[in-house]
Amino acid sequence: MTLAIKLVVFDVDGTLTQHSSVWWRLHELFGTTKEGRIYFDQYFSGEINYQQWADYDAALWKGQPLDRVMEVVKNTHLVEGAAETIQILREHNIKTAILSGGLDIMADDIARRVGIDFVLTNKLIHSNGYLTGTIENVIGWAEKAKFIHKILSHFSVSAIETAFVGDGRNDMSVFSVVGLSIAFNPTEEDVADAANVVITENDLRAILPYIISEYPR
Repeated sequence: MTLAIKLVVFDVDGTLTQHSSVWWRLHELFGTTKEGRIYFDQYFSGEINYQQWADYDAALWKGQPLDRVMEVVKNTHLVEGAAETIQILREHNIKTAILSGGLDIMADDIARRVGIDFVLTNKLIHSNGYLTGTIENVIGWAEKAKFIHKILSHFSVSAIETAFVGDGRNDMSVFSVVGLSIAFNPTEEDVADAANVVITENDLRAILPYIISEYPR
């Protein structure tokens, strides 16, 4: 029996976009990849917690102009079929949201481009056109399951009526919470193993037959 999906929640980096983590793209932009790698290793070795990792990264960019960040955002390429997928979901009265451990500057822009209804992500703080070196409302690396309930509450939709689409290990926690989990070109085998459906095409429209029963396969 096909689940009646009323809400589809998406990861951003590697799912809605063709690019890797926005955090790493900013490290590359500002020449802080060396320091960023140190903090990455410290987090995954348990030396620092996620809040510290985010704070340390953001502090590296203090005083940098927001305009440079927005250039990265503007030059971000959507995965093929992203806008069309959201439009088709909308036509079937299915709501859409983003749940991302990335940054609002990217997630909000992607949502505007494709017409996604709701965004929940981290906020990169800026003032008077410059980054302040701080982060607000950090969503932990593998803690999406803790936050998806905010999205469910916003739409008054149950978890069983929700699909989540992601590609990485940091999406796995939420796979077990929702009614339908879709690994879109997963980066690791264990991510594929954790999902109900695995997509190995580069077009996001490949998810639609699993969400909309009458959509042609």
